[in-house]
Amino acid sequence: MKTKQLIALATLALASTSAMAGGYLTNTNQNAAFGRNLSQEAMIDVMATYANPAGVGFLAPGWHFAFSNQSAFQTRTAESWFVHPEQGPFALGYVNGIKNTAATKKYKGTAKAPIIPSVDLAYVQDRWSLAFHFGVVGGGGKCEFKDGLGSFESKVALLPAVMNAFAGQPAATGYAMETYMRGKQYYFGGQLNGSYKVTDNLNLALGLRAVYASSNYYGYVRDMKVVTPAGAQVPVKDAMAPMVTQLATAVPQLAPVMEGIAGVAGDVNLNCDQKGWGVTPIIGVDWRINDHWNLAAKYEFKTRMRLENESGESKSASALAQLDEYEDGKKVAADLPAILYLGAQYSPIEKVRINAGAHVFFDKQATQYGHREKTLDGQTWELTAGAEYDINDLVTVSAGWQSTNYGLGENSRYITDMSFVCSSNSVGLGARFHLSKKVALDVSYFKTLYKHYDKSQADYNGIKANFGSILTGVKTQVEAVAQEIVAEDMKAGINPQEDPRMAVFQQLNGATETIAAAQTPGHDRLHRTNDVFGVAVSVSF
Repeated sequence: MKTKQLIALATLALASTSAMAGGYLTNTNQNAAFGRNLSQEAMIDVMATYANPAGVGFLAPGWHFAFSNQSAFQTRTAESWFVHPEQGPFALGYVNGIKNTAATKKYKGTAKAPIIPSVDLAYVQDRWSLAFHFGVVGGGGKCEFKDGLGSFESKVALLPAVMNAFAGQPAATGYAMETYMRGKQYYFGGQLNGSYKVTDNLNLALGLRAVYASSNYYGYVRDMKVVTPAGAQVPVKDAMAPMVTQLATAVPQLAPVMEGIAGVAGDVNLNCDQKGWGVTPIIGVDWRINDHWNLAAKYEFKTRMRLENESGESKSASALAQLDEYEDGKKVAADLPAILYLGAQYSPIEKVRINAGAHVFFDKQATQYGHREKTLDGQTWELTAGAEYDINDLVTVSAGWQSTNYGLGENSRYITDMSFVCSSNSVGLGARFHLSKKVALDVSYFKTLYKHYDKSQADYNGIKANFGSILTGVKTQVEAVAQEIVAEDMKAGINPQEDPRMAVFQQLNGATETIAAAQTPGHDRLHRTNDVFGVAVSVSF
């Protein structure tokens, strides 16, 4: 392991490892019909093929087709502090040429997906029916953090303290860096269902969904510098050069060790594509009790996914444990969870339909890289409700609500500041315009209102543990050199305690002990926004 690569690579890895989070990427909003009524579990509609595949069998005999597009606009914000919320080292930094103004920083990522298409096609006979759905069943866009994240910056922010400890004097008063991170995930799903009416009121469905995942992670931490007491920004290696020369001159055997310490700020890039596929078996049932009540259920089995890496610039760093997940050619576990859908629709009068539903995502049984799923406190569950009203033969208006609750627990290790979820409530509304007896136009808008998630860590993103591995290697090498010198002194009849070179070892040991004793707490306050606009056309023929 090369010391000079460790810090930069660890920052990139910590910011990216949870980007593929299984059920936490599942998209239930498959078309514009969802946006105008978020309770689709017991709907009987061609655009409910995803949510209620068994309900397709109760459509009128013939062909039914729908095309939908959604445009999603999201933000993800992490408000972070490191060491201290008011006096921490973030206040001493320059990021991408701009001076930080406080010890608590707000990192904002933007995610835009203007085109999220879906297609539904169904053919219904008297007893038998076939239905096809294609959509983006997970992911759905890219998120860009132009100024990195706290997990990036915190490790660089510690460089001045490391340098000052080894120099034995205040040689650095701040730091500077350039950083960037972008993640992109798309899970495309093609679903084929067949159903059969056991009775006039009971329809059973079986189906399979093929899922193809395509993701990319790109980022860098580079041009790391320290700010000198005179205010100059100097590359770490150049700033530490006088100390390296002084110690290496006093004890020549320490030259390789000191050069390694001086090189902790080497530039590193990450560029990794991940691709993979899986198959989801699906079963469904719809019981149309009478003209007023309809009950439905769907169960999706777990989708076994193994994503294969194709690493570009990060390939040379694949030997590092912190980037093990992105090693070129490696297959990474990223299962989609089993999902249970339950729903009911009640129509008190012909023109009104009231819906309610529930979902359970079995995330704790969906295998993730490093078995991160075992850190979850519970499963994800959702509740939905909605209503539709036919104003007349031309216009139907609707609205809906969905509550999403994740089983993260407190200070979850499942999420990072790069990839996180927050429990939420979503509200949607819209209308269907019946352009003719066979053609309809849907328009919708839904907004998600997220709760904040607070995550505290005694060792912020494993900073102390990462530096601990560096210090262990340094200390081992220093002790080996010290033993050589003691042996030389003993052989020459010199008291090792009187050898001036021993003062160098005391200085280095003191530095490693100072860094090892450092406190590295941190905190992230995570939040998101989500706005989705949808439009769809459906045709029966």
